[in-house]
Amino acid sequence: MGGVDKADMLCSLYGMDRKSRKWWHRLFFGTIDRMLVNSYVVHNKLEDKAIPLLLFRRLVAQHLLTAATPPQIGRPLATSRCNTPPNPPKRHKTDLSVSADIRLTARGVHWPIFDEKRGRCEVCSQNKIESRPHSKCNTCKSTFAAKQISNAFLHFMK
Repeated sequence: MGGVDKADMLCSLYGMDRKSRKWWHRLFFGTIDRMLVNSYVVHNKLEDKAIPLLLFRRLVAQHLLTAATPPQIGRPLATSRCNTPPNPPKRHKTDLSVSADIRLTARGVHWPIFDEKRGRCEVCSQNKIESRPHSKCNTCKSTFAAKQISNAFLHFMK
């Protein structure tokens, strides 16, 4: 009986029990909560040094946010069977300077930083709007406008 009480206590510490109009939402979040508590208990048994539950939840959330995209499933493209490497596609004015692979992988590590030097906004230049903001992405080093009115950072990361 002690294990059930301990699990209930750990679930109630930082629980995800939220009100919902749909009954299955509460079941889903309760299941996620139980899985986090069970993995926390296993982690503490395997590791020499125990960490607090809140730190464990933060680490799990951080790793889920920064996880790379899964590999593509399916048949390979016909160009990959050839021995000659394909020519890289030409960059048009509608393309961004950073490839989609870099922009869309590990979304949790892209954060705006502000620099003294101005640059041309990637998204605004596609829409033919003149914008010279101070903000850049800390990972891609691409310039974009990060204002409340027109947040190009959100469009850049989509």
